[in-house]
Formats: sequence, C-alpha cells, structure tokens
Amino acid sequence: MNWDGVNQGTYSDENLRIFAEMTGLFLSQYDECMSSGKYLAKIAEDRDAAQELGVNSTPTLFLNGEKLENNPDYGYYRVRLEEALAEVDG
Repeated sequence: MNWDGVNQGTYSDENLRIFAEMTGLFLSQYDECMSSGKYLAKIAEDRDAAQELGVNSTPTLFLNGEKLENNPDYGYYRVRLEEALAEVDG
C-alpha cells in the first residue's frame, strides 16, 4: 500500500473509517476523535521527532539508539537482536 497524500488513496478518510469499523472501534468515538483534531499536536510532535532521527520510511527500527537501515533479510535483524541480547546478558 502506498500513501498518496492526505485524504487520497488507501488512506482516504472513507477508507480509514472502514478500517476503524473492521477493527471493531466504536465509530462514534472514532468520528469524534477525527473531527476534533484532538491528537494533531501529538502527531506533529512525533513526526518532527522521527524526522530529526532520520526516519524516512516505515518500518524504521532502532536498536540501542542505532538506526537499522531497511534490510529485507530477516537474518540481519535476528543477528543484530541476538548480539544486543548477548551484551545485556553479559
């Protein structure tokens, strides 16, 4: 799925409401939340923090403060996690 911009494509308002319904959310609460903009400041704060850390795609993973670049190989992530766990276990 690609994001085509605000209220377009997969993540249009209409589709987001369908996703909310499919996951069992109370639509009245969902609608109120979306129309109020209650969390827009928090979202902007999180977006800005992500940009400062160099996040430019999802998923982006950090391990012990190090950004793990997108690597399609599961083995890469497994090895890195095992190394980090070994450091903790000492």
